[in-house]
Amino acid sequence: MEQASSWGRNSKITIIINPLTNFHNSKSKFLLALHSSSQSFGIAIKDTENSETIIRSEVFNIGRSLSNKLFSCIETMLPRKFWKQIIRISVAKGPGSFTSTRLTISMARTIAQQIDCSLDSMSSFHLMAPRLYKDLNKNQILNSFWIKDLLPRRGIVAGKYQLVKIHKGSNFHEFNEIISPQLTSNEKILNPSIEASNNIEKDIISLINFSQYCHDSNLSSDWRKTLPIYPTSPIDNQK
Repeated sequence: MEQASSWGRNSKITIIINPLTNFHNSKSKFLLALHSSSQSFGIAIKDTENSETIIRSEVFNIGRSLSNKLFSCIETMLPRKFWKQIIRISVAKGPGSFTSTRLTISMARTIAQQIDCSLDSMSSFHLMAPRLYKDLNKNQILNSFWIKDLLPRRGIVAGKYQLVKIHKGSNFHEFNEIISPQLTSNEKILNPSIEASNNIEKDIISLINFSQYCHDSNLSSDWRKTLPIYPTSPIDNQK
């Protein structure tokens, strides 16, 4: 079980532009977000020096070709000559595709190490929480809830979340991840629960807004502490 964490997002300050000309310049300071917990690869970039608070984002539907196209996809969004101007990276750490999650976290860790910047991470279920909690009824919405995903022949992966605060007038939602996604055999405790649902287009924006939140709060995140979430293992530990 991971330590509980909280985050916020503010969608009102977000302008999604894709593609965008004249986005890169020598004075820019970039936030970079990467999300590959599904068969799609989401990238978002934000220039913290831009007063208009513009985010450039794109989702690449590349399936199992990520190992061959990871580098080029990032370069499409942010040419390599600007990578030294990245001041913070954020990455979705799963659960999701074993290979895709591992590749993207490895890339994020490598860049963060080389340019000496903070690396934020969040579970893919945590990113879903602001979207999915609205499916709860009024009596459940202020209590903790589960997000779950049924894996064939493996069981149920579930994480537990709770709405902390809605900041009026700004659409700012703050959530705690009480229990990080993990394999469970006791479905009875997952009440209330919501089925996990990928929406990389929206979740990549939530991820970079989380990174902006950490940046504005002057939080430091060591790249060494960012590891993928693997709820299931190829090794059967049961005797």
